[in-house]
Amino acid sequence: MKTGFRKYTFVLALFIILALLATQIKWIIYSIRFQDKVFEKSVELALSETMTTLTADKPFCNMVKACVDCDTARLKTQLTTAGVWEKIHDAIEAELRSYDIDLEYEMYILENKSEELITLQKEFDNGLYYSRCMGGILGHAGYQLVVEFPSRTRFFFAKAGLMFLGSVVLIFLLIVSLYNIFRIYNREIRIAQHTKELLNNVSHEFKTPLSSIALASNMIRKRRYGTNEQKLENYAELIFKENRKLQNLVESLLRLEAVERNAFDYSKEDVAISDVIQEAISSCEMLLDEKQGSILYQPNPDELYVCVDRLHFINVFVNLLSNAIKYSKNEPQIKIETIKQNDKLRIEVTDNGIGIPLKFQKYIFNKYYRVPTGDVHNTKGFGIGLAYVKQIVEAHNGTISVESETENGTTFIIQLPEIKK
Repeated sequence: MKTGFRKYTFVLALFIILALLATQIKWIIYSIRFQDKVFEKSVELALSETMTTLTADKPFCNMVKACVDCDTARLKTQLTTAGVWEKIHDAIEAELRSYDIDLEYEMYILENKSEELITLQKEFDNGLYYSRCMGGILGHAGYQLVVEFPSRTRFFFAKAGLMFLGSVVLIFLLIVSLYNIFRIYNREIRIAQHTKELLNNVSHEFKTPLSSIALASNMIRKRRYGTNEQKLENYAELIFKENRKLQNLVESLLRLEAVERNAFDYSKEDVAISDVIQEAISSCEMLLDEKQGSILYQPNPDELYVCVDRLHFINVFVNLLSNAIKYSKNEPQIKIETIKQNDKLRIEVTDNGIGIPLKFQKYIFNKYYRVPTGDVHNTKGFGIGLAYVKQIVEAHNGTISVESETENGTTFIIQLPEIKK
């Protein structure tokens, strides 16, 4: 119930955030369009008022008529010489400023059917050019006053630039936050699932040996073995084995806590890698005998030394060997090789197990992760073994990688700096 409530709460929060994001984007688009309309209306009003003002100035109108009637080919030169051009320019600029438009612009006076005017008219719809008929000044509709704004976008930044940029930044931060919230949510869901699996596995792993110890000790306490000393020895051996399992489980939980805090104490020393591997093999003999498996290891003819914490690296190989034994459908056949590569030592641990599908291989070194096997009760574990292995190897300036194919076994490859002796 609680999980479902959290899920629906997250979905609702996600929907609200997306709705706010859509509203913000819509508002920005509306603001841009609104400012565009304001600009167009302001320019049109400014030009209309300019033409009204100039039309009322009769001496000015006569000067313009004289320039136009004189020589159309040299119209701009004539208008400039007579001072008409400057007066029109100043009148337009004054009207634009009254509408808070302080932009550079180009001005043209063109005949209605001229090629240049026809070309410019194609851009009218884009808001780059604006025109007004000069019929009021000239007394006929033969010419157009055209105004161009090359830097039109400056108007929008001046009016709503800061707000627009602020909105863009906020939207970007909102998207990033939404992405991080989604990642955190998924991570918390995975952790919750892994924690639940961990608790189930811990209870299951402890229940079996505790039950066996309780049964055997009860038999001894009630003297159910009679005079048969062999039965008594079997009960004692059972208690010893199950107690050893419990010790290993407790050590795994302690390693889990250390992995969580990344707090390992290392006592590094120069050791022969063959001694470390042999000790790890000895620790796995009982588990190997139960599965009737074998480990093939022939030490390198040249004794190879590494500077490591002996105890931690024994645990590294115990973890790898234990996994190889546990995840074998048939009799485990494990091969260990040590190869010298320049100043590196390469250690390969190969098994004939069920393998790891490619899509899961990138996750196997994550804390609590366990590769799905189809039956969660088939092989128990806490999902920290390989995370511990990776942490220890990297703490000794080494690397670990995996090569595997489903049903064709797995090879773990460890590379460590070699110590010259």
